[in-house]
Amino acid sequence: MASQGDASSSGSVTPPYRHDVFLSFRGKDTRSGFTYHLYKALEREKIKTFFDDRTLKRGENISTALLQAIEVSRISVVICSENYGSSGWCLDELVRILECQKSKQQVVIPVFYKVDPAHVRHQIGSFGEALAGLKYNEDKVPKWRAALTQVANLSGWTYVNGYESDFIEKIVKEIKELAGLHDQKKKEDVLGFNHQSNKDSTGLDHQKKNRNGADLYNQAVLEVQNFLHGADVNVNRSSLEVENNLNGAELYNRAFLEVQRKINGADLYNQAYLDVLNKINGGG
Repeated sequence: MASQGDASSSGSVTPPYRHDVFLSFRGKDTRSGFTYHLYKALEREKIKTFFDDRTLKRGENISTALLQAIEVSRISVVICSENYGSSGWCLDELVRILECQKSKQQVVIPVFYKVDPAHVRHQIGSFGEALAGLKYNEDKVPKWRAALTQVANLSGWTYVNGYESDFIEKIVKEIKELAGLHDQKKKEDVLGFNHQSNKDSTGLDHQKKNRNGADLYNQAVLEVQNFLHGADVNVNRSSLEVENNLNGAELYNRAFLEVQRKINGADLYNQAYLDVLNKINGGG
């Protein structure tokens, strides 16, 4: 823990954590409702949470302050609501969060609030329409698309209907388990994400183990999206039209299913191989 506060001229040392949780959300969708209730529930559990309109100081530069808050948070909760993808600021925030997941081992928990995770993953429906409306940021759109795909591939929570208070309670419980806040005597060690602690195995370690595969997958998605985006610009068609191109979608889905079949086939082959080895060894 002491090393986190050490200065570094190169800037490579992780800064000291100031927040347990950073909440990323679209204000017009959930600020005074779901997100605020989640914030209050976390605060009641003594989980220090960054919630922009209650944490920022008057006169502070909002963009700089929020980006810095992401970097000094242990966990980011990304609330993907209907209009999240229509905000270039939210999407920039998401890109930075995923960068911190990779460089600072930050835990990222997506919450799909009244949206289909598949719409986020493939940028269709309201998310496809939202990105089509952000074409003035053409240089950023490929990164935004890759970030949405990546966050939708993480293990998270989906809310459609029912009692929001019960749903929020489940999220808070998971965050407490990830941070080890149920055991105050070990709070500092666990919040520092001591990799010797088994408390991290349900969240941080799981994301680290799968990060390499996720990076390869997201790189491939980004390359495909860059290609489609370039084709879109060349023929003056909107990104929404490209997303809705049936032939392209069919080819994408067939390729995805083919990869899944090969993985499943490899698993069966490996199991059969192990069975044979076991019989040989047993027979010897």
